[in-house]
Amino acid sequence: MKNVHKALSLLAAIACIIGMTGCSTNTTETSDEAGTADQSKFASSMTDLIDSYLSDSQYDESQKEVLRAALQHEGEIPYASYSKAWESYRQCLVDKGYTKPPQNLTNGIYFAPAYVSSEGMSDAQNRKLYDDIDACRTSRVAAVDHVYRTQLGNPEFYGDPEVALVDCLHRKNLVSRSYTVEQYREEYDAYANSATEDATLDNSFSFDFNNSDALTCVATNIPSLLQPRLEIWKPLG
Repeated sequence: MKNVHKALSLLAAIACIIGMTGCSTNTTETSDEAGTADQSKFASSMTDLIDSYLSDSQYDESQKEVLRAALQHEGEIPYASYSKAWESYRQCLVDKGYTKPPQNLTNGIYFAPAYVSSEGMSDAQNRKLYDDIDACRTSRVAAVDHVYRTQLGNPEFYGDPEVALVDCLHRKNLVSRSYTVEQYREEYDAYANSATEDATLDNSFSFDFNNSDALTCVATNIPSLLQPRLEIWKPLG
């Protein structure tokens, strides 16, 4: 368990870089029951968020078609369109010569492969793999994924995923109103830094990881927490 904190922090950083979660911020501030953490926001509305993706050339037309359609439905992306974008991402990696990544679904939320086996790969091959993952995610699914996750788990557009998580837990009445970001961080640190195998997701936090709504809050805001539950991908078979 000693290495969990380092691994999860790295995954969270990767998630920000490739668009798994909303990590950019602006200077808009708000105050609610999430605690005293930074509550700046990355968008002022769903239209604002979608427009920012539509004006960016790195996202391919298949994603933009989904986003344009969402603008006509109050920013909502149908599950079928979300799932199709993820399948396009997986096929993109197959087209680059890798095995098809596992779906890794949690409560209907898709994950990029968080466990990747580098067995039999050189350093150069490993670097290329992550470049290819980044390219496929960005072009095929990142924008759709972020908008979909935001509509489910972060409708206030908090830039800090921990603030967004605690806000989601409050909205769904999964923790007491006094539960704060600082309390979540204390629980996370105790879990990540535990030297024993007794510390698990199920017994380390104030919310229930077996609750469907709690899983949605976690999967949409801090998916790296669920890494231990995901299937390992062996890109070379």
